[in-house]
Amino acid sequence: MAPSVSEAIAARHSVRAYAPDPLSQAEIEALLEAGRNAPSSLNSQPWRFKVVTAEADRQWFATSAASRKQSWLAAAPAIIVCCADLAGYVRDSQASAFFYKENKLIEGEPMAGIEKYVAREAEAAEMAKFGAGAMNVALAVSFMMLRAVEMGLGTCWVGMFDEQNIKNRFGLGPDLRVVCLLAVGRPAEASVPPRKRKALAEIVLP
Repeated sequence: MAPSVSEAIAARHSVRAYAPDPLSQAEIEALLEAGRNAPSSLNSQPWRFKVVTAEADRQWFATSAASRKQSWLAAAPAIIVCCADLAGYVRDSQASAFFYKENKLIEGEPMAGIEKYVAREAEAAEMAKFGAGAMNVALAVSFMMLRAVEMGLGTCWVGMFDEQNIKNRFGLGPDLRVVCLLAVGRPAEASVPPRKRKALAEIVLP
């Protein structure tokens, strides 16, 4: 029986040891579908995913050229390069704002605020666009990580990588920025240490 959402949240942890079994195409598509259904600002859906399963590429991810020699990455049967499409983020945000206004779905001050936000994002520096796009990509990746738990798979969000080398190797265009790598596979762990989490009293503001 598949875990509930709350059980998946409790069970999810960073997996760095994987069984050699490859993922099926259906499993990969199920993970991507979970990401596709995540929420995004102004329904911009700026996430783009490059799924890497080839042995030579996975071995490359474990080198200093890609991840500062995080050798365990080579054993992950799939590595998903999670990107933000900055041009797509601006374009689709503009399209949503136009749709809301034309169909009178949002009016008055809230609509004016949306238009101001979209105009500001269109003119913003790349790093500002990347920050906004990356937040949306993070939502999609979180959905994929929880779906993986339901499927009996493990994942690990990897934030230490050489973005330009990865873009060069996989031909990722200038409008794409790499947000993270997501290693995916069947866990092969001897044990799972308890996760350290702050108490609610430490994170809830009075």
